[in-house]
Amino acid sequence: MPSVAQALPLKSLTCTGGAETARAAFDLSRGQLECSGSRFGYRHRFVRTSVQFDGLVLHSSKELVWQTVASDFASMLVRFTYADGTQRLVDVDRQMAARNWFAGNRFDVPIPDETAPLSAVDTVVERPYSAATTAKARILTQARSAEMHYLRSLAYVLVIGLLVLPMIYDLLFFRILRQSFVLWHLGMVGAMTLYTLLQSGLIFELVPDLELGLRWRATAVAFVLALSSAVMVVRGLIEDRFLSRRMSAALIAAALIPVLVKIVSLIGGEALRITVNSWLMASLIPSALIVTTAVTMGLARGSQGARWAALGLSVLIAVGLLRLLVGIGLMDFGFALEDATFPAMVVLAIFTSLGVGDRFLALRHDRDQARTQAVRLGQMANTDGLTGLANRRAFDMVARLKTGQGLLLADIDRFKAVNDEYGHQIGDAVLCRVAAILRDALNEQPGAQVYRLGGEEFAVVADISDGQELMQLADRLRQTVLSIEGPETPVDLPSVTISIGAVLGHGQLMHQAFADADAALYRAKDSGRDRSVLYNAGTVANGYGRLPDARDPA
Repeated sequence: MPSVAQALPLKSLTCTGGAETARAAFDLSRGQLECSGSRFGYRHRFVRTSVQFDGLVLHSSKELVWQTVASDFASMLVRFTYADGTQRLVDVDRQMAARNWFAGNRFDVPIPDETAPLSAVDTVVERPYSAATTAKARILTQARSAEMHYLRSLAYVLVIGLLVLPMIYDLLFFRILRQSFVLWHLGMVGAMTLYTLLQSGLIFELVPDLELGLRWRATAVAFVLALSSAVMVVRGLIEDRFLSRRMSAALIAAALIPVLVKIVSLIGGEALRITVNSWLMASLIPSALIVTTAVTMGLARGSQGARWAALGLSVLIAVGLLRLLVGIGLMDFGFALEDATFPAMVVLAIFTSLGVGDRFLALRHDRDQARTQAVRLGQMANTDGLTGLANRRAFDMVARLKTGQGLLLADIDRFKAVNDEYGHQIGDAVLCRVAAILRDALNEQPGAQVYRLGGEEFAVVADISDGQELMQLADRLRQTVLSIEGPETPVDLPSVTISIGAVLGHGQLMHQAFADADAALYRAKDSGRDRSVLYNAGTVANGYGRLPDARDPA
């Protein structure tokens, strides 16, 4: 190999071994190292890797960097051997990942410049938490590293920008419709954004002194939270009528499985150190199967939310399956496969955002319909079925007769005789006609509301300034009822009159005002009917003077 124009992956050239001390690891001979098979799963405290550039000639080590994955480890020594036998040992401290970070969960170690070509690279890593640290090392020029770092950083910034927009979208939706699946979507996209910040290394621009182990663990936690939240988003997107209780419970279990596995891995210590990633990837299998089953069932039943979920998950599922195969050692797609996770997350965020919007509109439509139905039912409950006026229930909801209001209590005179002589059908027609006359006559009266209290009794509440105005209104209504026959009357109706009791409001409770108006109505009936009587605190009079036989109704 005359030069390193592109990155040179070292995995295929790497042999590995394990020991309990750094010296013992470096002392392992070539014959003691494993160069084939599953050679990157050593659980020893110190893991040795050795790369011999047999048949490859790196003409110059000038401006070259050795690069590997920045997972957690206790310590690392890198020994560079040159063709003339010179060896240079570099002590890689844990914060070099922050100082020399490379966009994409890697860091650079500059290769010391020597005249002779580089012939071998040996590393000893103490307590690595990921096999990728030893398996995915590579060599490239500093110029190529800087170029790739710049372009990849821009790509990660673009990913974060695309993820931030759905979060704003969710916050606006949640202000209008407080549904849990909107919060789950916000949590999912937020966890994706955090994962991108941590995995890409852009977090070091915000927190330069972030500890290596904390960053590695936080990255895994963000990844798990993003996937678990995605499961809950799918559960929220699929309409309730398409999701059985069992499947809903299964989706909750699917969301919990990776979280529980991650908790176990965090507290598992040394026993699970090198196998953490494999266990985590394996835990996604049942979750993926449950989600796939739920979405498939939703699609079969015509769920619109399932369609959005399927579109969003398609790329992520494909990438996840490939990563699973890589994680268990069946396939090797290299570094580029890890990058595919980010566009997959963007696709998931965008399509599920559209699904959230679609579900939001559907729920809002359902909510508006429910409110309209509730209003209609309320109106029906407060409306008299025969006349269309407000009923006694609606009247009883008026707590007080305010100052500046008046109450008229009207009763059709001798209505029983109408029913007896003409029949109840004509009687009902008379009630409807009187109700229409009262309603039409009060169309322009400020604050007027007409009620049918039951039988032949009606009530009117209107804005009135004084007793004389109230009595003028009462007499006008009486005179209007006398013209009961008209062009809108489908049959000949008998002439009827009404008697009215009136009371002025001064903030009294409505039941007291009603009692006073009823007393005045009784006086109007007792005084010959077809007249209006105003209730006063000490007298019951008409609007123009006392009746000769008026008495205090109290």
